[in-house]
Amino acid sequence: MIANLTYYISEETPPKANAMINTFRAFGYNLQTAIADIIDNSISAKAGNVWIDYVWDGTNSWVTILDDGEGMSRCSLVNAMTPGSKDPNDERDENDLGRFGLGLKTSSFSQCKILTVASKAEDHVILKRCWDLDFVNQTGKWSLLDYISDESFLDKLSEMKSGTLVLWQNLDRLVGNSHKDNDAARNVFLEEFALVEEHLGLVFHRYLQKNKLKIFINGIQIQPWDPFMKEEYGGQLICTEVLDANNVTIKCYVLPHISNIDVEARKKAKTDDWYKLQGFYIYRNERLLLYGDWLGLFPKNEHYKNARILIDIPNKLDHLWKIDIKKATATPSVSIRKDLVRLGKMTRLAAANVYRFRGNQIMLDDSITSFDFQSVWKASKLRDGSVKYYINQDHPIIARLFNSDNIDKSDLKMLLNLIGNSTPIESIIQNYSENPESFELRSENSELEEGTISLARLMFDSLLQTGLSHDFALKQIFHIQPFNEYPQLIEYLK
Repeated sequence: MIANLTYYISEETPPKANAMINTFRAFGYNLQTAIADIIDNSISAKAGNVWIDYVWDGTNSWVTILDDGEGMSRCSLVNAMTPGSKDPNDERDENDLGRFGLGLKTSSFSQCKILTVASKAEDHVILKRCWDLDFVNQTGKWSLLDYISDESFLDKLSEMKSGTLVLWQNLDRLVGNSHKDNDAARNVFLEEFALVEEHLGLVFHRYLQKNKLKIFINGIQIQPWDPFMKEEYGGQLICTEVLDANNVTIKCYVLPHISNIDVEARKKAKTDDWYKLQGFYIYRNERLLLYGDWLGLFPKNEHYKNARILIDIPNKLDHLWKIDIKKATATPSVSIRKDLVRLGKMTRLAAANVYRFRGNQIMLDDSITSFDFQSVWKASKLRDGSVKYYINQDHPIIARLFNSDNIDKSDLKMLLNLIGNSTPIESIIQNYSENPESFELRSENSELEEGTISLARLMFDSLLQTGLSHDFALKQIFHIQPFNEYPQLIEYLK
């Protein structure tokens, strides 16, 4: 039986303003996630455009985020500036990207000490409210001010039919006490906003692609980047399933091999980070929440890096997926975990097949002789399970040069280019990722082959003939690979 607690003596224990408001600064946002959280509010307000502007001026630097959404009444504005103004269990509009009623405050306080929000509803005047954390710490009171430091910040908003302006000042986390002439601090400031542009182009790419939203940074429109590369390079959709009472849609993609992407596009495609970008991509109402994560269901692996799985969930499932305040972590609901494992295995297998094919594993294997194709490199599996790679002397070009009485410089250069350009990097990486323990560094006791000894002697004699001393010639030899791996060579160089 549950006791009726209304009959018990109780006290009201509101949190201390300065202690609580400073706690809001420690939620772990960075500049990219903080600005994305502000834009979520713009989307919920049905904005079609968002303008982000920033100015470097040392400690007087500032950031504004302006949208052309519906704007807010006085009551709505005060409520929006009140910490914890929403119950996460309340039913929300399906397009609402917020949940806790904390995002505006926590994301802003993570970057600045002065947060001002001004809003204008259609046919209404501009209203403004400001949190100054230094003032809250000084007074110890929840003092929400009707204040803005400079009325000129309102000029653009005043010309609009409706909208909302978020102003960040005293950017202590981003700028600190840096003087405006501090070039190093200025460069860090600008680099951070370059990362913001990349982040927003990815997180809101589906809104941007469908022209549901336009985002500008200092007047330059942000372009979307689709991590599944469906249009540009034909990312392959291999499966679509609808699960959890038709609430969750899952699409499994295998990306094209990197060799099919032109050099210029590789930067945009972030191919340097493909290993990190493999995994599940969780969207809530088309907004990317979490990406490049296997959600603890699988480990990341080099030959699965072309696998990406799109998961669409509605906001009513936030509690089941344990979406956090920053919208940066998620845990799949128990009801579909087995399905995610099944679809993940299938997608990873398809991605591995693309990777293995490009690695020419079969053609490299010198134990298989059924192929007429001759590769420059060959691979031989050793007793300990490791793989040894070597130059295939039966390759037609190499064999022709070996049979020639003379090899001129152009032929030698051609041979070296051929060997370098055909190095089986993908095969080496794949073998290592599948069996890393077999790839140990060469030990000092490695077997020293006669060919290595002969080559070392030849180079050693050549160095002596140039006039180098014995000791200096030895030092030069042991600075050259592979001789540096065989200290016992010193016995043969006398």
